[in-house]
Amino acid sequence: MHTNEKRHARKKHRAPLRIILLSAAAALCVCGCSPKGCENYTVQMKQHFVEYSDEYDYWDVLTVEYPQLTDTEAAWADTVNTRLYDTAMDRVNYWHLSPNEEVQAFQRERFSIFCSDVSCSVPFHSQYLLSADYRELYSAGNPLWYTSQTERTLNLDLTTGEVYELADILRIDEAFIQLWCRAAGTKYGDAFEGTKAETALFLSWFLNEDEETKELYDLHTFFYPTGQDSFVIGFAYDPKPAAVSAAATGPQDDTYCVELAAAALTPFRTDSPFWDKYDDSEETGQIAACENKQENLWLGKGASVWDYWDEQR
Repeated sequence: MHTNEKRHARKKHRAPLRIILLSAAAALCVCGCSPKGCENYTVQMKQHFVEYSDEYDYWDVLTVEYPQLTDTEAAWADTVNTRLYDTAMDRVNYWHLSPNEEVQAFQRERFSIFCSDVSCSVPFHSQYLLSADYRELYSAGNPLWYTSQTERTLNLDLTTGEVYELADILRIDEAFIQLWCRAAGTKYGDAFEGTKAETALFLSWFLNEDEETKELYDLHTFFYPTGQDSFVIGFAYDPKPAAVSAAATGPQDDTYCVELAAAALTPFRTDSPFWDKYDDSEETGQIAACENKQENLWLGKGASVWDYWDEQR
């Protein structure tokens, strides 16, 4: 799990509408991302920033970081950049910008401020592959009571624009779950003992087949190569309104992940083209940091929500 830094109190105020897309120069892929790969390119990190908008019945505070890649010779470049942005905005869209009827009912009863703080990194990039890792703190209605931490990834083929999911590259079966649980037990303790019942449960979660859990949570897996001959693999269980209402106890981490050696995953490899490209990958490309990156007023460094919960312990 990811550790939140201790936050310090800061003054809260209602500011006028400020919607700013912060960016430097557009990201440029110098090569055409041909089947031979991209030798020189830049991924520019950007930020979508909103502080207390008057557009909605409740306030919103958004600090959403996301990467952008521009390749003027690739027909899929715009689609890829849209996907990179939409992945960053996943929970913002679900809870705030495109709510379904269940969320709308929750909004009418519980919403006061919607906050989202997404940080993004690019842990793996080569001439063939690009992995973006999004870690998010978001508050479903009130940052003091309904704050969740989640993670999701996007793994792209730079030669085709294809997106790889975990089930595309690995065979998810009982043996894989047992491997994952052994690593999770070392990291998290007794919650992952690898019993038959636990194996069956986590297998259903990794395959998104547990209908009872899906009534309360959006389940998804995530992965990325680390560049150190290993992979981070995990799952998140993002709460739906009913689960949020039942767990109004302050910030909570809704993810589990472990790091596994690439060699340990060999028996589970599928015939996906991902593996040939991963095996032949060499680090290339540049990652440009987001300029003038803003801290989230409620969930960022120095925000009062963390001091509030420190005082409750």
